[in-house]
Amino acid sequence: MKKPIHLYRNNIEKCSQILQNKFKENPKLSGEKSLYFYNVSLLENRLNHLREVFTSNNVLHAAAIKTNNIPEVLSHIVNLGYGLEAASFEEVLLAKTAGCPNEKIIFDSPVKTRKEIQTCDQEYPGMYLNANCFAELERLKETNNLNIGIRINPLVDIKAPDIFNVSNNRSKFGIPISEKKKIIFFALNTNNISGLHVHAGSEIGNIKGHIEAIGVVYDLAKEINHVQKDKIRFIDIGGGFPANTKKGKQEGLDTFVKELINRCPSIFNDFKIMTEYGRFIHTHNSFVVSQVEYVLDHTDPNIILTHVGGDLFVREIYSSHPPFHEISILNEKGQVKEGKQQEYDIGGPLCFTGDFLKKNISLPKVEEKDLVIIADTGSNSISMWSGHCSREKIKVIIFSEINNINQTG
Repeated sequence: MKKPIHLYRNNIEKCSQILQNKFKENPKLSGEKSLYFYNVSLLENRLNHLREVFTSNNVLHAAAIKTNNIPEVLSHIVNLGYGLEAASFEEVLLAKTAGCPNEKIIFDSPVKTRKEIQTCDQEYPGMYLNANCFAELERLKETNNLNIGIRINPLVDIKAPDIFNVSNNRSKFGIPISEKKKIIFFALNTNNISGLHVHAGSEIGNIKGHIEAIGVVYDLAKEINHVQKDKIRFIDIGGGFPANTKKGKQEGLDTFVKELINRCPSIFNDFKIMTEYGRFIHTHNSFVVSQVEYVLDHTDPNIILTHVGGDLFVREIYSSHPPFHEISILNEKGQVKEGKQQEYDIGGPLCFTGDFLKKNISLPKVEEKDLVIIADTGSNSISMWSGHCSREKIKVIIFSEINNINQTG
């Protein structure tokens, strides 16, 4: 039996080792205010896992550009034979710049303009485009060269945080399944519709609910094809699988795929399947280090002021459901500091009083030129860079290294 692919994660100690090696290779890096490291070996490891568990040859894995839009990373994904999912027309252009073939691009913006639709139809024939509403379907009747899907809101509770849950009756995404008769009418009476799409939310907390959401769309596809054979040829099952940033192993998609087949027995035989994973693919591939500029000793607790905050970590600072990151302190050589612990708040560089990465965190004594290190920063960080205070974008270091990587847990 083939040994399953091990899902690697970096811990703080391993990130420290990588940083020390990079400082030796290029001493000038130690003078940078902040550095964003991205490991393409971990990216390859995660993508290989997708290919392993989705055993059908008729699956397109399209990585969500919005999660990480570094051009070199996008090109690497494409060069490995995977696709890209675009949440805006600008991301369609990023996909093309990365060399992605039209037939491996999925365009999912909820506000596609007439001009964008026309451009896609004329310049990117073969691309997949998922319609968000009936009004968009009307616009798409004029196209001839695109693979059109209908985005369905399955109205299934997937236990995602409220700001990431798009499967409810107030969602701006997709046509609710309660409009099933109208959906079927459009599908059967519009020549260029050939698929259905579902993405019920991100950071899904109920995998069974996630499978049922896909099951709702699978059942709808079967019902349409019962009336007109092979009308629906693809099902896009979206993404949303959670990435673990706390202690412990990262769960793979093995069980999810097995349970999906139990719920939808012929899904991989009857349809081409597309996925749009983002956090699951990217989260663990990156870490960030930033120099400590000041330690304010007149506050209780003392405040560490560093060079990343709400500019790089928008969700962490502004969101009602901020993601968790392991944070530690290194000395200026990149070595993990030890010693008696005391409490600190970690403040970012923005002129905004809420710009704190962490409050009441226990750390060894922190001094100027130490480094704050933040783990698991590969998703929804650099792609969400904020223009507030017109900050210079963080320096990116892309590298390949998998030997001796330790799995957190």
